[in-house]
Amino acid sequence: MKKVLVFVVLLSFAFAKAQTYSSKIIPNNTMLLHGFIDEYPITIYVESNGYCEYEQEFSGWYKYDNSTESIPILFYYSAYPEEDSFKIYAKYDGDFETEVDEEYACQVLGYDEVFESKTDTGLFTDLTWQKAGSTKTLDVKFNGNPQQMLWSLGDQSVFLSYHDKVVLDIGALGYKYAYEIDVLGHKKVDGVTHLLISIIEPSKPGSAGRGMCGAGDEIYILYLQLDDQFKLLYSDAEKEQSCFQYLEESPVEYDIAFPEKGFTRLN
Repeated sequence: MKKVLVFVVLLSFAFAKAQTYSSKIIPNNTMLLHGFIDEYPITIYVESNGYCEYEQEFSGWYKYDNSTESIPILFYYSAYPEEDSFKIYAKYDGDFETEVDEEYACQVLGYDEVFESKTDTGLFTDLTWQKAGSTKTLDVKFNGNPQQMLWSLGDQSVFLSYHDKVVLDIGALGYKYAYEIDVLGHKKVDGVTHLLISIIEPSKPGSAGRGMCGAGDEIYILYLQLDDQFKLLYSDAEKEQSCFQYLEESPVEYDIAFPEKGFTRLN
């Protein structure tokens, strides 16, 4: 019984040690804008919901700043918005009825108010506000650059952490779309920490699973060296699996028990 207990304790210690390095993936799925409908200050909150067919779907609310009542909104955005007018629909009860037309465009069938761009560029700029059934329109202006903020929704920040503290921006190394990060092994040798990390990214980020390799993955092995202050001293990476390229076997070899050796390319 003692031997079993000692084994469990050692196993728990080894597991805890392996968990000192981990990862943090922080999505950017929301934005808050301030602006005006005519002379009336408003606030609008937008949240990314994913996709409706080929278009991104967003929901949220807007409110007049002198009111406590928020009005639900819904809109769709195409990655190729040319010759389309940009519209944000508002419905007081939030019960939006939608459909997908023959061209796979997502449509809102009923609404109480609409924000609509004055041009057919499909961009979140130069909007007007109008009540359903009315011919009267009011100009809408937002502070900052709402189009740029909209484009950034769906992005994320990817970090390496140590004891839950962020120490390195992995996204800056070229993996900002990573959705799974596994620290395979780490060891400190002569003041330098060596890490072997497995990273999985979607083959086609933002494809909503459509098209060739839309649901595929790209898998990388990443080798890092960090100093005592977690400053990056060295970085190397190689792709191990790909949806776009057939790899009969991994092009690298490594031993997670000896991360200080990095990895060796076989070709």
